[in-house]
Amino acid sequence: MSNLIIDSFFITVLVILVCYPIAIKMRLIDQPCSRKQHSGEIPLIGGVSLYFCLMIMAYWLPISNYAYLSAATLIVISGILDDYKNISFKIRLSTEIIAVLIIIYEGGVKITSLGDIFGFGELQLGQFSTIFTIFAVVGGINAFNMMDGIDGLAGSLAVIILSLILLSSFGNENIMMLCLILISSIMAFLAFNLRLFKRQHAVIFLGDTGSMLIGFSISYLVVLISQAEINAINPVTALWIMALPLVDAVAVILRRLKKGSCPFSADREHLHHILPLAGYSVNQTVMIMSLLCFIFGAVGIVSDVIFDVPEWLMFYLFLLLFYVYYKWVVISARVRYSVQNKKVVYE
Repeated sequence: MSNLIIDSFFITVLVILVCYPIAIKMRLIDQPCSRKQHSGEIPLIGGVSLYFCLMIMAYWLPISNYAYLSAATLIVISGILDDYKNISFKIRLSTEIIAVLIIIYEGGVKITSLGDIFGFGELQLGQFSTIFTIFAVVGGINAFNMMDGIDGLAGSLAVIILSLILLSSFGNENIMMLCLILISSIMAFLAFNLRLFKRQHAVIFLGDTGSMLIGFSISYLVVLISQAEINAINPVTALWIMALPLVDAVAVILRRLKKGSCPFSADREHLHHILPLAGYSVNQTVMIMSLLCFIFGAVGIVSDVIFDVPEWLMFYLFLLLFYVYYKWVVISARVRYSVQNKKVVYE
């Protein structure tokens, strides 16, 4: 599998170098605005590069992943259109739902059981499995899309989560190969996206294409390893593996609803916006959030695989984690800062 890793890395680098001038010429770029405070025009080719690498390396993937690749293609097309023309959220949402239906009906991948999540025995979803899978995967896609707010963050979290999935599925060649391709490709992207070697800003961005593709891929893999056919982890452990993106997204959405705002409107109230305003640099913020992501995922996996902690207990602990995050990190932090001479208070 070492050749798989090396090939994926260098294919992604090559695609990035080829696509960079093309993106500049076609104006597939991200420009600074009120909620995007980067410098200059940055090409949105990270997601396109990941996708091309994935399709090139698909030759080595088992045929069971073809439904995933078809659905991923649909996600990428929607993402490119959004990056280029800024399509409506309704179109994006419809496309995401169709993509999930593809992996359900063509790939046979769906959530049929939540395990013993409440302590009263296994909870089978039955006829509600399809709608629940749509809700869960679409939620995962958009939770990860919301994480793409500062240089290096979304890619770093993706590498950590995919590595945890890789460890959890050790021995399943199908999942391991897909994880390794994605991890290696994202690491190649991070070489251009992280603020490395005294670089002051990213050279390229993921764009919605990349964040949606990563979110979809992670959600697909988490569903795959937590259900009956593979059952590498308990369903509740999937929540812990994706804990940071999920709790941050839900906390921000609840806060928007509380203020009477649209839950899907963009703002600068995520944890990755709050930490820099509290004095942490962009790289420090990425490191802190990456560490949190790893700790949450590791706690879930170790509790499940090694200590066999009851599923219901892990679920209630997850709810406690969310409460603490929402109550103290988001609401009670009261981080005050000044942006363009306007006072904004987090409370």
